[in-house]
Parts: sequence; structure tokens; C-alpha cells
Amino acid sequence: MQNNFREFAVKTIDDLGLSDYEVAKLTGIKSSSVSRWRTGKTTPRKNSLRHLAQLAGRQIRFIKSESGVQVDWVAENDSHLMPYVPLQNIRQTVKVYTWSQANSPDFFRRNGSIGQKPVHSLKGIPDVEDPLVYSIIIDDENNSLIDPYARYGDVLIVSPAASVKNGDHVVAKLNDGRLISRKIQFSDDNLFFTRHEGGAAEFSVRSHAVSFYHKVVYIRKR
Repeated sequence: MQNNFREFAVKTIDDLGLSDYEVAKLTGIKSSSVSRWRTGKTTPRKNSLRHLAQLAGRQIRFIKSESGVQVDWVAENDSHLMPYVPLQNIRQTVKVYTWSQANSPDFFRRNGSIGQKPVHSLKGIPDVEDPLVYSIIIDDENNSLIDPYARYGDVLIVSPAASVKNGDHVVAKLNDGRLISRKIQFSDDNLFFTRHEGGAAEFSVRSHAVSFYHKVVYIRKR
């Protein structure tokens, strides 16, 4: 299937009069990605095109046909569209907590929201549009409840709004107070927690024994 994503992205950037570096600073898209678009080595993803549209203060739509998918600007007077959301409202800062904080009894409320102050904040993460997104620094070594893939100093980016399916990495809180960072598997009324590289689950619990589980959408390595 053919698309015009690369041509559209490059023309939008050039029309805005921005350098690849400026685009990266304003949107979170890597300048190296923009460079590869220009040379035809890669094609932008839809989310990247949406970020560019927000940068331009306009909206886009994707049109499917037998030959492929085309992206184009939406007419300014189209009243059926959702209102434009400024880029800075999408790329919110991400509150940062520590694993030690998260393990305290009063850190999470019963609904999974957080009741403590963050230690600091990260800049918004590209393509993560959940306003409740938060992150946890792993400051605990040799903890059997933390997947070995996430080592001391790594940062887990966690999205409460993201849907969770079999095999996703999650942060889960059990009713007995334990906090877990592992991959999750669903089987009837049981939840199994496994290591990142696979293998047999080290333990399982009944679903009613879990307060909540939030998807880990990204791990920022130390």
C-alpha cells in the first residue's frame, strides 16, 4: 500500500520554517527520524504526523483507498471535528516517584490514583497522551517482585488509562500490600506474573486479590 506520509511531513516542516533540531525540541520526534524521512529511508508514523499537525495549529485526516492511505489537511471550517488540542496539553510533564515511595501504605489510593508528591518530573513522553501517566524509579536492588529486565536506576513509565492484555508489563498492587512489576497473564479468574524473558510464572493470585494493575508503556534505561 502506498501513502504520502513522508512527503506530507517534510513539506509541513519546511513550510513552518523549522530545522530538524527545532522539530525535535518542540514535538519529541527525534531529529534523526526527521533526517531519515528526508532521505527516504523511513516513513513517519501516524502519531508523528499528528504531532506535526499540532505544531502547525491545524488538523489532519487519513483517507483510505484501494491504493493506500493518504494524509491531508482538514478544512478549517469543518464543524464536525473535535476542537484542536494544543501540543503542550498533550505532551504533559510526567510525575516521577520512587519504588520505595510506591511501596508505602498510603502511596496509592484504593482506585489506583496517587496521593503523594513526586520527587521530580520528566518532560512529556511522545505518543503517551494519558493525563494520569506517572513514572517510578527503581531504587530497590534484588527485589524478587521486580522483573529483572528493569534494573536499579531504570524508570518505568506507567499509564493507568492504557488497556492491558496478556503479556503486557504492568505495575500491580495486591490487596496484601505487595507491589509487583512484571508481565501479566490472564487465565479464567487467575492472574499470573512472569519474567520479561518468559518462562513459568513464579506465582499467581486470584483476580479479587489485586487492587489494580497499570500498564508499563515504556522503560527508560539508566
